[in-house]
Amino acid sequence: MKKMFLALLTSTALTISCQSRSALTVNVVNPLDADRSDETVEVLWSVIRERIGAVEPQEVAVLNGQGERLLSQVLYKGQPEPQALIFQVAVPAQGSAAYAIKRDKPANLSAADFKVSARLVPERKDDFVWENNRVAYRMYGPALMAVDGPSNGIDVWCKRTENLVADKWYENDLSGKASYHRDHGEGLDCYKVGRTLGCGALAPYINNQVVLGNNFVLSKVLDAGPIRTSFELTYAPLDVAGASVVEVRRISLDANSQLNCINEMFINAGDMEVAAGIVLKNNKVPANVATADTAYKPLLAPDKGYVTYAEQADALKSDTVNNGVIYTAIIFPFGEMSDAKLEGNHVLAVGSYKANAPFTYYSGAGWSKATTGDGALRFPTEKAWQEYVASEALKLKNPLKLSFK
Repeated sequence: MKKMFLALLTSTALTISCQSRSALTVNVVNPLDADRSDETVEVLWSVIRERIGAVEPQEVAVLNGQGERLLSQVLYKGQPEPQALIFQVAVPAQGSAAYAIKRDKPANLSAADFKVSARLVPERKDDFVWENNRVAYRMYGPALMAVDGPSNGIDVWCKRTENLVADKWYENDLSGKASYHRDHGEGLDCYKVGRTLGCGALAPYINNQVVLGNNFVLSKVLDAGPIRTSFELTYAPLDVAGASVVEVRRISLDANSQLNCINEMFINAGDMEVAAGIVLKNNKVPANVATADTAYKPLLAPDKGYVTYAEQADALKSDTVNNGVIYTAIIFPFGEMSDAKLEGNHVLAVGSYKANAPFTYYSGAGWSKATTGDGALRFPTEKAWQEYVASEALKLKNPLKLSFK
């Protein structure tokens, strides 16, 4: 009888143990007085394994409070084994929302489920292009430097479709079918970078001078979607105050965001000032402070951790169309912005880099002609863009809080 009781007790304990490991509940709390939606949360893979046991990445499912399966992604961050799981949430102001992570059959993802992409484009002189369902960006590779000279700034491609278009635009442009410098209904490349930081690249800032680097020499995709794309670019050694410094940029872009998260490392550099910059424009080309278009005045808010700028979008000389206005921004969300200024041909956000530690910040762009899923203009005015940037800066300073059970 005693043995039978112990057997039943053991069986019950195992059942309870199995039940407790069948799912992980994630409670997401919003500390702000504003609703938050389409925002990515990240759960460490070690937490998932601890709660639901050994599970294959493709077998993990995320369910909302109504039991509906959400789009999710296992992050590898360039490693051979899973590092984390991400999904996007909607949480009311000063409220919370619960999500369940459980073992389930693999999701049947289609190309339409992917909201992000990134790749090296060797057929276009080693460009590196990345995009999400709102905006696209580009960085210039080694093959282009011999043709156009050095440039390590961030380029912007404006979109008014939620489809991923970079591959199509490259194919059409290179074949002569349609130039991506003209808007054929989906958007276009209408942003000039030149020998500048473009839309928010970072550089050493030594003795009040921006030290511009050259084109990247190595690229590596770390995560390929469907919610987040991330990649790493490595640059050739650069002389920075007498030291041979190698810059490594890790950039990620999430679905439904205008902003890149950028982690910068300067290998072999000591503590130093750095500056993220947005190029000033006049008549659609880079201009210095004295000659920049006075119709577009930068907003400098170092106390709030961001700067913004607006400019008339570029167009081919043969075109008479108005390509609207491009809005840009830099956010230092963690209090590192020691100064914001107009200097040379840039709006600069200045901060301090600590040796052997990544410097994390955000930069990105919007467009006056970009539309939402229902056809409304996403940023009809510069004020609308500035409100978006202020809201994103506040969210970054007040992240969603996760608890598990």
